Amino acid sequence: MTIEEVYTKLDTLLKGLPASGFDVVADGVADDFSSCSSEAESLGMKCGKQLIINMVDALKDRKNGGKSDESVLVRLTALDFYVKKLQSGATEDL
Repeated sequence: MTIEEVYTKLDTLLKGLPASGFDVVADGVADDFSSCSSEAESLGMKCGKQLIINMVDALKDRKNGGKSDESVLVRLTALDFYVKKLQSGATEDL
């Protein structure tokens, strides 16, 4: 998978998330994010990998009644910013 394919997949996943009520996100979505994390790691995208892991952890915690929607939203915003930055042609220092 290429960097472009990773950020396209991430963008699709991010657009599919609800604006609130993250406790209703399907379990498969976290798995899809996790596969993107593995791909990001293999491409040397350390920051991207960590942002994806943070998002997955927050979604799982929210699903189990832990974190608040606001906490998930912070991670969503950070990951969305990262994806938009990649789409604009910026690259991560490898």
